[in-house]
Amino acid sequence: MTYPPGPPTHPSTPFGAVPPQPKNRQALTLVLGAIVVVLALVLAAGIVFVVKARKGDIYVPGLTLASVNDPGIDPFTDPVLVAGAGNLPANVALTASAGAPDMGGRAVNGTEAGLYATGDTMACDTAALSNRLMADPAKAAAWASVFGISTAAIPHYLNTLTPVVLTADTWVTNHTFTTGRAEPFQSVLQRGTSVYVDAAGVPRAMCSCGNPLAPPASAPLGGYRLEGQPWPGYQTREVTRIAYNNQNVTAVNRTTTIVPGTPTPVANANGGSVLQLLNFLTGEIIPQTLGGLLDLSGLPPLSEPLPTPASLNTPFTAATDDDAERNGLLEAGNPAAAPAVEERAAEDNGLPVGAPASDSPAGSPWAEPGSGVPGSAEVPAPGSAGNPSSENPAAQSPPEAASVPTSFSGAGDLIGSFVFDDAGLSVSCSVPPGAASGTITLTCSDGVPRAVSAAALQRAAVLGATDATGVWTLALSPRAVVVRSASWTVAQPEIPRSAPPADTSTETYEAPPPEETHTETPTTTEPTTEYVPPPEEPSQAPESPAEVPYSSPAG
Repeated sequence: MTYPPGPPTHPSTPFGAVPPQPKNRQALTLVLGAIVVVLALVLAAGIVFVVKARKGDIYVPGLTLASVNDPGIDPFTDPVLVAGAGNLPANVALTASAGAPDMGGRAVNGTEAGLYATGDTMACDTAALSNRLMADPAKAAAWASVFGISTAAIPHYLNTLTPVVLTADTWVTNHTFTTGRAEPFQSVLQRGTSVYVDAAGVPRAMCSCGNPLAPPASAPLGGYRLEGQPWPGYQTREVTRIAYNNQNVTAVNRTTTIVPGTPTPVANANGGSVLQLLNFLTGEIIPQTLGGLLDLSGLPPLSEPLPTPASLNTPFTAATDDDAERNGLLEAGNPAAAPAVEERAAEDNGLPVGAPASDSPAGSPWAEPGSGVPGSAEVPAPGSAGNPSSENPAAQSPPEAASVPTSFSGAGDLIGSFVFDDAGLSVSCSVPPGAASGTITLTCSDGVPRAVSAAALQRAAVLGATDATGVWTLALSPRAVVVRSASWTVAQPEIPRSAPPADTSTETYEAPPPEETHTETPTTTEPTTEYVPPPEEPSQAPESPAEVPYSSPAG
């Protein structure tokens, strides 16, 4: 009897067939492999999460500090600054009380008197900026896209802008010309920087590089990371931003707040808009008609309506998600701040990453009364902390309590303009040129007639009416007022040319040119040679030619 062969046996050599594996072992192999894959994915996701959550990395948007007239990287044009026209003196700054605490800084109306400054000439060459943009079609298209206009409308839009000098560190949305487009980033421009502003007082372009500017993002400053070197005196809580078109900064009981509505623009006799600029050569507040600096007669007529200043004065929105992330916003097309930015600002007490040690709540202008911190008072007049004079009843009994010292700016021996609060409103008054004696009728922003004794505006009287805390109280008709800020100017004595008083040089060294007293614009050299000091007091001659520009107000 024969039997069928049994199941084949596998040789023990390595070249033989692989024996079949048990099913449970195959399942185990599959499970282990799946576990390895899952662990790898989890590890990779964890690394990404840690990187994104780490402070100072990609979730902390940058806030670039731009020092005075710094063009930065990838500028749109070469500088169009006018030499010497925008050199802001060190003692000129916006008073700390002229703004409401907002997003870690302070909001200011763009039409605030003295927010911007000017000298004896325009600070920027508008024609040069127009020509340089129009000569480069790619840059012109990118520049125009920020304002929603065509490249052909650029000269017409520039003709609506006015060059000014910042008197406060100002927060804007800046742009560089990168990869053929205008790439936005958040930036703080140092006081003294020359910019163009529109009829709402919103910065629109930089004179040092032609970069287009827009209102800043609606996000807290404490959620950003400072990029660049802070300059001496930088403080985040003193950084200003121009209030958006649906906001109005108003003063009530010496406290500035933001309320709905827009500030009323100042109009000239012809119905056009003007800005109340600080002439940093004389210390006076002067009206400046907006725009009109270009000759457009050789250009084709404008074929499109230009955007209104109000329509452009809105919180910045990004065109792409990448731009939104870099600027601290939630997403493209949405002005809302990213939640991570708001959370970081709350955790860091409103201060950005990399803020200097001096940038702290105790050193801010919003410190509690009695903290001994005056905020950003410009440069108090020498001796302003002295005892009040017993001869000045206004200094002995101020009309209202005040904890913020009066801030003084400019140079000279006579107050040329000042600001005070009246029934919760900010009122600015200016002294007519040449009014150096008797009773002076002031020109005030609210149209209310007011008079003051010229003697009360002299330096000695101001010091006598300033209390130990630095608050100046002025005996102003019909009532005494507490002055928030004031600007010095040089007195213009009205005296005959043939017989100058012997003591003229004791108060001011300047003498009017023989041909004309007040209408000529002084130069930096001639007055020095024309001035002849009285022989009996030669020591009162001008100390340096640098003071000559104060001898006559700029036109």
